[in-house]
Amino acid sequence: MLKKTSLAMACGAVAAGAVLAAPADAASTTRVILAPGQSVGGMNLTSAYGSMAQNLTSRGFPTTVLDLAGTDLRKDARIIAGAVERTRRAHPGDKIALVGHSIGGISTRWYLKQMGGAAKVATYVAIGTAQYGSPASCTADIAKENCPGTSFINALNAGDDTPGPTKYYRIRSTHEYATGDLDGGQCRVTPVPINGVPVGYDHTAEPLIRGIWDKTAASLRGQCLGRFVDAPEGSVSAANQLLPDAPGYKAPKRR
Repeated sequence: MLKKTSLAMACGAVAAGAVLAAPADAASTTRVILAPGQSVGGMNLTSAYGSMAQNLTSRGFPTTVLDLAGTDLRKDARIIAGAVERTRRAHPGDKIALVGHSIGGISTRWYLKQMGGAAKVATYVAIGTAQYGSPASCTADIAKENCPGTSFINALNAGDDTPGPTKYYRIRSTHEYATGDLDGGQCRVTPVPINGVPVGYDHTAEPLIRGIWDKTAASLRGQCLGRFVDAPEGSVSAANQLLPDAPGYKAPKRR
């Protein structure tokens, strides 16, 4: 896979401190569409992403925050598709990046994989997204389709997780429920410690943390601040993506 190899080479060069030559289309702007996570207690969290959007915009990545309820992930994917098309019409020479937090990373990837979006999006950054489903969704009053093993999650993860020319990144804090790993080519950014926030609230606080902003901006620039992995298809599962803080976590048995 050429695009995966190219990203791996770039990641290695950055890690070694090499100076990378600017690509031929370096003058084009990358425009970000930010997909928030689901509501909490019926409260919409869209406004909480304003600081992150402002920060990314100030770094040269004009950012639009979508208003997503997180209750119907296919509906949210259609809203994302509409935002991509409007951005392409308004700025035909620019690149598009999708940044999704939490459940927003699921609906954005549904758009990429199931709705042909990967052909239109240059970069996908998932922040705190349990790509193979979150056990917390199984008992939540919304987004139950994100419970591991649902037909939605199974369809999302059938076949190659990282299709098209899109570059895939995952960012998470140190106390997440799941790794956020995908099979295929993905930059797995080094987890971000979140200080001063009670354990259990790290996930909700992620879009407010400067360390998350920094690593998101680096990803939008094409830098892999972690490790690029081209994982075999089928190597990621709902079970092996879980981390110790996840409900129902079971440590792997030693052989």
